[in-house]
Amino acid sequence: MENSLVWFSHKEYRFEAELKNNQRIFRWSNNSEIWDWDNCSVSAAKGPDDKIRVIIRSTNMVSSTYMKKNVKLKYMLGFDVSNIKEPKTESYPEPPEHNEKNKTYGAPRPRWVLELDDQYWIWEWVKNEITLENSNVYKIYLMLRQEKDTLDKSNIFNVPTKDDDRIIPVVYMPAIDSWKNFVREIHCHKLDSEEYEVTIIMNGEQLREHRIFDWLYRLIRKDLYHRLLDVETFRIILKQQVPENFQFQGIYSGENNLEKDDIHGDKPWFGKIPKHKIKYYFANTKHPIVFINTSNHAMAEHDTNQRLWKWEYVTWETNSPIVYGEKSRQEIDRSFKQR
Repeated sequence: MENSLVWFSHKEYRFEAELKNNQRIFRWSNNSEIWDWDNCSVSAAKGPDDKIRVIIRSTNMVSSTYMKKNVKLKYMLGFDVSNIKEPKTESYPEPPEHNEKNKTYGAPRPRWVLELDDQYWIWEWVKNEITLENSNVYKIYLMLRQEKDTLDKSNIFNVPTKDDDRIIPVVYMPAIDSWKNFVREIHCHKLDSEEYEVTIIMNGEQLREHRIFDWLYRLIRKDLYHRLLDVETFRIILKQQVPENFQFQGIYSGENNLEKDDIHGDKPWFGKIPKHKIKYYFANTKHPIVFINTSNHAMAEHDTNQRLWKWEYVTWETNSPIVYGEKSRQEIDRSFKQR
């Protein structure tokens, strides 16, 4: 379950993600800072070994010219922890409104704080009308302890959402706003009772690692595909009507992350395409989770950018920022040629 809204802080290096001469530049700095985020909710899922996956989520309403209405942007940060300390009371300076460089904190105030692995903090300001044991932070602590001690841990992101019984994946990708490189549409096309073809249409794609060739790459794409939007397709394989595996033909990321822009794993080998067992589900087993991991939108069943916040694309919810459809890849390619 998700709990009431709290603050979330984590120790992380500041990264630089900017446009220079129409090229996307990404680099981690050597400056470690504490980042503070308010209005966050917390849930948990099965992690590796004796760890648990902590899932921090936040939302923001914005006006979308593409959707022609106000939409809800959802963000997620997931990380694995093993050390969960009991909440305590301490003083903490009031964070500024944004995490800008050289930010100035306000006066110290008492807070209740739950520390995870000496790197993450879930907290709220002390309220005189309740005790620490009755606080939201303490409820989250008990939830995480229960999750860690449960032998049969779930790999479902147990979050509240509008119930939807259709097979529709939830997609995550690094949320770097300055690049305007977000998802526009998701199409989930049923091939038969055991297989779905999922096509994702992205706002664009620019090379980073090989950015010197970006202008040529854009010309080739315009000529060959009649579009600058990036379109990628993968498949969901079902077993007894439950999604069990993915196939990422020619677009599997492996362990590569956002800094890579020429990743095309899982090309057919003697006509065979590898299957990857689904690692996480969203809300229920109808919604397998896919992570877009690299600059050229290679993807996988696991997250290779755990240090970065993700956009969370849940297409069936009200005020979703993207279009949901059921077109096949063939139909989508044909539509671009007709424009």
